[in-house]
Amino acid sequence: MKTYYSKNRPVLKNCPICGKLYADAGSGACQKCYDAYRNYEEEIRNFVEANPNCTAGDIVKKTGAPLAIASKMIQSGQFAMSGKIAYPCSRCGKLINTGVYCSSCQQAVQQATANANRLAQEARRKYLTGKKKSEKESGLNIIKLLRGKK
Repeated sequence: MKTYYSKNRPVLKNCPICGKLYADAGSGACQKCYDAYRNYEEEIRNFVEANPNCTAGDIVKKTGAPLAIASKMIQSGQFAMSGKIAYPCSRCGKLINTGVYCSSCQQAVQQATANANRLAQEARRKYLTGKKKSEKESGLNIIKLLRGKK
């Protein structure tokens, strides 16, 4: 006899915010923290409607909401029609209006990715041609090379 379970069945988890045990039915946090999150979202939404060209810092100062919640709402595009809202770049902290990284950090990430791909292709080519791998071609040393260390 088979037992069938619903995909929407609650799962016991620890709340990522307060750490208490709760039955997660998809909210991602216990009811108390979820309600607090929703209250912050409402406060942020009301503030941005009244102040369309504010910064993420202004939102945090005036509403008392955590920067993580404000940044998540801004980056998800919830205020795209409300004006330009500046928030910090995830890498350097420079104020930006779109995306996750400023243009200089975006270029740096793309360059590091391209270098990593190039080094991986070189290592693969040398491996396939039968040459011994040297210490500089290991994965750990590729990370050191990306960071500018030899």
